[in-house]
Amino acid sequence: MAEPYYQDDLVTLYHGDCREVLAAMDDRSVDCVITDPPYDAWTHTGAKTNKGKGHGVKAIHFEPFTHERQIETFAELGRITRRWVVSTLATSTAFQIDLCPPPGLRCLRVGVWVKPNPMPQISADRPGQGWEPIVFLHRADTKPAWNGGGKSGVWTFPVQQGEGHPTVKPLPMVADWVRLFTDPGDLILDPFAGSGTTLRAAKDEGRRAIGVELEERYCEIAAKRLAQDTLFGGAA
Repeated sequence: MAEPYYQDDLVTLYHGDCREVLAAMDDRSVDCVITDPPYDAWTHTGAKTNKGKGHGVKAIHFEPFTHERQIETFAELGRITRRWVVSTLATSTAFQIDLCPPPGLRCLRVGVWVKPNPMPQISADRPGQGWEPIVFLHRADTKPAWNGGGKSGVWTFPVQQGEGHPTVKPLPMVADWVRLFTDPGDLILDPFAGSGTTLRAAKDEGRRAIGVELEERYCEIAAKRLAQDTLFGGAA
């Protein structure tokens, strides 16, 4: 495995292709996966944002994942995790996975992130998309358990701004997933670390975490966020 791009007592971040890192990881070597992978080509085509610095609408550029690659990646995540795989996904992918989960995983719920401040529909010929699916997958050979009791799978948080990444997820929402699906001291994996939101949430909540990010510019943003003091060591 490559040398870490960033490392501290709780978090390790690698710069590279997650497929290479995942292939080197043992079965059941992490307690939970919390991630936000690239979406499919249809979702990325024409995707835009009005968030971030400056004004006006900007295109979002990412290399999309085919459905086949999504399934292949999630099957690997199911091999590596001991329990949960929690992931935001494109609507079409989420419901395909709900109907036909990747090998080794069960889809226990498709939850919802409700966005009070979504990107408006630029064409104005239909309603804008004000929500995003969250899939909650679990190892098929292990009985599921979480810390949420009867809580529903609905989270309402505004779209995050100012973190240097066009699709960053709200830190309080991801921190809630960390609390609900892991226990203190657990090891969390995020193979699509982006600006480091999952890693930051894990660190703030006293969990260990491993992240992988392909783009070095986002590794740099994540490393700066992670270098700040945590809730356990000072002001975040």
